[in-house]
Amino acid sequence: MAVYTKLNEKEIQSIINDYPIGNLIQFKGIQEGIENTNYFISAKKGKFILTIFENRVDSKEIPFFINLMNFLNKNNFISPKPIENKEGKILNKFKTKKYILVNFLEGKPKVKITPNDCYLIGDLIGNLQNKSQYCALSRKNNLSLQGCNEIFMAIKNSITEKEINNLSNGLYDLIEDSLTDCLEKWPIHLPKGIIHGDLFPDNVFFLNNKVSGVIDFYFSCVDIKIYEIAIVINAWCFEQHNTLNIEKVKNLIKGFTLHNNLTKDEIFSLNILAKGASLRFLITRLFDWYNTPENSYVKKKDPQEYIDKLLYFNSNTLDFLYD
Repeated sequence: MAVYTKLNEKEIQSIINDYPIGNLIQFKGIQEGIENTNYFISAKKGKFILTIFENRVDSKEIPFFINLMNFLNKNNFISPKPIENKEGKILNKFKTKKYILVNFLEGKPKVKITPNDCYLIGDLIGNLQNKSQYCALSRKNNLSLQGCNEIFMAIKNSITEKEINNLSNGLYDLIEDSLTDCLEKWPIHLPKGIIHGDLFPDNVFFLNNKVSGVIDFYFSCVDIKIYEIAIVINAWCFEQHNTLNIEKVKNLIKGFTLHNNLTKDEIFSLNILAKGASLRFLITRLFDWYNTPENSYVKKKDPQEYIDKLLYFNSNTLDFLYD
């Protein structure tokens, strides 16, 4: 989440006037994230999140996100519920941009991640995959390896190899070589299904040490199901100085297998999938590092974290899971 479209109090009030939620009490732009503009809104009849879809989101794909959240809500999954306005519409327009209003989920992201938190996230992933297996919605992953390769080509067209290597010595070749390796070894034969696609700690809320909500479904897609686990290994299972916590990884898998057992093929494929996930976040952060507008109210995320994680998966395997 982020704030690219800046709204004042009068504009926020004009938007929520179309909804049966009462008058505005307060609002605040949400700085975290990079994709859309988001505001927290407190109104007479509750708390909500206003999401304004920015240019990076294909407007044709927005119905997928809305319908997925509605499907999950109807199946008792703890995701935001899109709110209908007084005319029964969910997707609306402010000037040239489309927006939706969803209910606010209570809880806070965990700052210090424990192995038990990873167990709960594994359980969450299994629950999401079990419930979404009956969902007929489909959307391709725009941040697949091929998509990341295209982004890296765009980076190379605007930034010199020397500039890329100035960020980290040998970074240009590291990305090129890692992309080639992943493209050659990617396990496209593994089972596919709907994944959240961005299960970072700031997108999962906890209340009383239990998961209370999952937000930001705007990277959701159909892809290799255990790619979700590979993303979470990157996002949840590393400690300071980017050393992998093996206990966290094992607990993540243990939580997941409450719902679904992993095949040997899936377990052996996790390392290349985790490497691909590192690449995805490295390349997208690298792009944003050089392309985020100076006047946008958003924190740019340092690519170095995912340089370190990519180097880890280049030099190590997840062989502790093979027993």
